[in-house]
Amino acid sequence: MKRTELTRLAILVVTLLVSLGCATTSISVNTVTVEELKNESQTVELGDAAQVKVIVKMGAGDLKIDKGADALMQADFTYNVAGWKPEVSYDVTDGTGRLTIRQPNAEQISMRSDARYKWKLAFNEEVLLDMRIEQGAGTGDVDLGDLNVTRLDVQLAAGDFALDLSGNRSLKNLELDMGAGNITLNLNGNWKENVNVDLQGGIGQTTLRLPKDIGVHVTVNKALGRINAGGLSQQGDAYVNEAYSKSDVTLEINIQAGVGQINLEVVD
Repeated sequence: MKRTELTRLAILVVTLLVSLGCATTSISVNTVTVEELKNESQTVELGDAAQVKVIVKMGAGDLKIDKGADALMQADFTYNVAGWKPEVSYDVTDGTGRLTIRQPNAEQISMRSDARYKWKLAFNEEVLLDMRIEQGAGTGDVDLGDLNVTRLDVQLAAGDFALDLSGNRSLKNLELDMGAGNITLNLNGNWKENVNVDLQGGIGQTTLRLPKDIGVHVTVNKALGRINAGGLSQQGDAYVNEAYSKSDVTLEINIQAGVGQINLEVVD
């Protein structure tokens, strides 16, 4: 999504999101001073933590999360607004780490089309992670399939967001609160344990890619929108795949639909 389109979208939807109860933070629009583009890297070592709670909070920009860090996290930041210099903090208490990566003034969206803000975060594949992602407006490309994420909470306001969990073996709970934009959630994979998924729909299109050989049970509480459920059959007020009630593991998905379209796709 182009920056100018992103800004227009964010301004347009903020009031509506608040009225629908979809916005998780108060977002304001301002004019910032654009300076020379900066590229910075930062590494966070695990220390003696056995598990880590991660909070990622970005106001407006491009977010990418993936595997590949030898340490707990390797981050690359690109920005040209001095006041948005990312802040990283980490501490360990009683074996539990707490890592926060945040944008100062994260509630602000710039009117400047030449403002640049991009994070590329890589995490260690072996560390147990409890992760929360908050993004006000922008694009997200988040691949957690090979990471050891046990719980995930995602809060989105506006933009296009792709979340891939297709290789994950650890996830037990996922909460996704969507604002305005297009969301693609890949839940395909050979899950080893039951997973509970709660989705709060917003404005736009949401696509769920679902496994064929793992039981899937989707309950949709409709508001204003359309549901496409290819590859699933309707069972009462729910949609299920052929493996439901036959496999040892079940994806239990509850969707509170908003204003938009929900696509349920079974992946071969």
